[in-house]
Amino acid sequence: MENMEELKALKQENSKLKLEARLRKSLASELERQKTLVQEAKVEADAQRDKLQKASEQLSKYLSPQICEKIFSGAEFSAKSSRKKLTIFFSDIVGFTTISEQMEAEDLSNFLNFYLTNMCDIALKYGGTIDKFIGDSVMVFFGDPETNGAKEDAAACCDMAMEMLSFLDKNQQHVQETYNFPDKLEVRVGIHNGLCNVGNFGSAQRLDYTAIGRAVNVASRLEQAAPKNSILVSSAVHNLIKNKFETSSQIDVKAKGIDKPIASYVLTRKTTVSKKIRKEIDGLKLEYDPQKIDRETLLKFIDEL
Repeated sequence: MENMEELKALKQENSKLKLEARLRKSLASELERQKTLVQEAKVEADAQRDKLQKASEQLSKYLSPQICEKIFSGAEFSAKSSRKKLTIFFSDIVGFTTISEQMEAEDLSNFLNFYLTNMCDIALKYGGTIDKFIGDSVMVFFGDPETNGAKEDAAACCDMAMEMLSFLDKNQQHVQETYNFPDKLEVRVGIHNGLCNVGNFGSAQRLDYTAIGRAVNVASRLEQAAPKNSILVSSAVHNLIKNKFETSSQIDVKAKGIDKPIASYVLTRKTTVSKKIRKEIDGLKLEYDPQKIDRETLLKFIDEL
């Protein structure tokens, strides 16, 4: 009888062990399946992320980085605009229509890609919003969607314009030799600061982020009136940057579509920051600017005291 009980107990224990083994095997199989699903989900997520990254890179070639950032942040876009004070930049290559007729199509295309790529790189370096290209013309503005304040925005725009002219001057030989450019590369630049309507314009199907208004027209007219390889700024810009840049005397520009002459100035160079040296002893106070007075002149002046 006892043997029968022991045998029965052993059978129950064996059945229990077999059940546990089957459960462990089933659990291991389920864990492996879940692991595979996680790995597949990770691969899919990585693929979607790469796809999104490529889409972002492609989109950034058509839109300003600031706008791309707003799009991918999930911001809602609609045909709305706001009234803001912007600093608007226009540039144009002098005589480009005539020049383009003298160039082979491939050289012309390669040159424009070189020119616009470098102009855009400089614009982005200073935080400008690239509005559009119209052939060889470039429109950039400062003050939306991000701003550092009117004075800083205007100064950044002028710094950008000066670096663009400097870059083109340094690359004259490269342009003529590489792209068979038939003439000297010369540009005109106009900059104005004023109120604009800026935002999204268009329909539910297609929107264009841009700035419109009289201030945009004034900047365009200044560009057309600017001397070759020069930057012509309005009095509004001049008032914002006069402590940081040197300019010519006032020039009155009569422009089509603008009711009054536009008071403007040719930007010449950035003002050098003065670092005056001050020395003081009992009975004598000396202050001088070493950038304007050299050591020899200073010593001669002291000898004459």
